[in-house]
Amino acid sequence: MQKYMENTFEEGDLTVMEADWIRSWVVDLVKEGKSPRTIHRKVSVYRTFVKFARRQGLMTSNPAESVVLPKVEKRMPEVVPEHSMNKLFSEEVFSDDWKGRRDRSMMALLYETGIRMSELIGLKVQDVNGARRELRVYGKGRKERVLPLLPSTMESIMQHVMDRPVGGDDLFVTDAGSSLYPSFVYRRVNHYLGEVSSLQKCSPHVLRHTFATHLLNRGAELAAVKDLLGHASLSSTQVYTQHTTAKLKEFHNASPLNKRATGEH
Repeated sequence: MQKYMENTFEEGDLTVMEADWIRSWVVDLVKEGKSPRTIHRKVSVYRTFVKFARRQGLMTSNPAESVVLPKVEKRMPEVVPEHSMNKLFSEEVFSDDWKGRRDRSMMALLYETGIRMSELIGLKVQDVNGARRELRVYGKGRKERVLPLLPSTMESIMQHVMDRPVGGDDLFVTDAGSSLYPSFVYRRVNHYLGEVSSLQKCSPHVLRHTFATHLLNRGAELAAVKDLLGHASLSSTQVYTQHTTAKLKEFHNASPLNKRATGEH
């Protein structure tokens, strides 16, 4: 930005910028072929600088405040197909020992409940109610929610707890018996999703996306999915309807009515 201002307006002091100058810079970035996300990021950096400068008394206004930026298209969350998730749990992907049962239980919880990775890491043995087949989860702001568990997942968790070589309060532990940590969970998820999926990104959050999308595809109410995910508002959950809408469009395009309208026989 500073180089552009010096070359175009002969002014390199970022504290004396004008709104029209910034608009000119944004137009130039568009002409250079920069993506909307890149442009938003660059302008965001300047806006952060403005906040700092105003706190220091170097600026009194924000010249970027009225600048309209290119619209950023929302990215559709990556989702693992249902047949791939069925393959993961129906075939002999997990080893037949406590580590395999741990991994199966972790993958099942992430997919069947949509919990966040941080919520998985924080789970304690006492958070599992075997009699009611329920899981107590503490989300953002320590907000509690109770989630149902499938019988197979409940059985896997109980067997894992009995077989693991260490005790303690943590529901899941690493191979060395210590508390879980993000990179450990990420590696396990990446490994197993890589066995059944060709997705470029195989992260725990992809399983959260997958959980919500599969529920909506099968007719679940948006409000119910919101509560299961622990979202504070429906707007956070609505992003998952993009996949559902796309699927409906596929069905609609394949409809005999569509062929009749286009003259196909």
